[in-house]
Amino acid sequence: MIRCMSLFSLVLCALALAACDDDDPGLGDLEVTIYGEAFIEEGIPGGEAGCDGCVEDGWAVTFDRFLVSVTEVAVPGVAADVTARVFDLARPSGGGGHPVAVIALPAGHYTALDYVIGPSPTAAAGNATADDVALMVDGGLAVYAEGRAERAGVVKTFAWGFAGESRYTDCAIEAHVGDGGAAGAELTIHADHLLYDDLDSGEPQVVFDLLAASDADDDGVITRAELEARDISAEARYQVGSRSIDDLWGFVAAQVGTLGHIDGEGHCDQP
Repeated sequence: MIRCMSLFSLVLCALALAACDDDDPGLGDLEVTIYGEAFIEEGIPGGEAGCDGCVEDGWAVTFDRFLVSVTEVAVPGVAADVTARVFDLARPSGGGGHPVAVIALPAGHYTALDYVIGPSPTAAAGNATADDVALMVDGGLAVYAEGRAERAGVVKTFAWGFAGESRYTDCAIEAHVGDGGAAGAELTIHADHLLYDDLDSGEPQVVFDLLAASDADDDGVITRAELEARDISAEARYQVGSRSIDDLWGFVAAQVGTLGHIDGEGHCDQP
């Protein structure tokens, strides 16, 4: 009898252990990167109206620095990384982007990611220099774009910092995280949105003429003050819908909130 009870106990223990194993899928990693695509690393070429992947009024735009402050990355309801980091997306990555965070997750299939681009007083360096971090922290900036545009020998430079926070939620991913394995997700930043000529159109043009024409003193530098002085209320393009925006700086700042995508062309919600 004792022998039978011992055997029965062993069977129960084995079943219990199997059940525990079934309830524990194990852990894996979601490796999150950030990438500005060739448009930031190499520039946006100039072209003609209707061209694809270019500035449609002939201006070629390149970026010397494109700083982004990522303050949070999260898998909704599961895990988050809230260490703020500053990245310079103009630095070459060979197409691979720059590491942002590794988030440990229960093994499984994940379809959503949230992230935030915004100012942080405690931001550290991602791949940015100490001077870059100081610029963003001291200026309370979320995004900083510095570069130049050139057409037919005319050069216009710019250095614009933007402070607004942008939240990207329910970004559509397809991440299969295995036990002891890793999956990836890419925060993709679309710099060409800075040059869009409409805030709501599904097919805006990528143009630079009005920005260039805003260089009122014609010194080759397009400043924030000059963009704030450019009234867009009578422009045929540069539509703003019901927003209270009537100057070009406000228009570009609003476009900054649309820079974030996921895994290339994937979209996110914005609450």
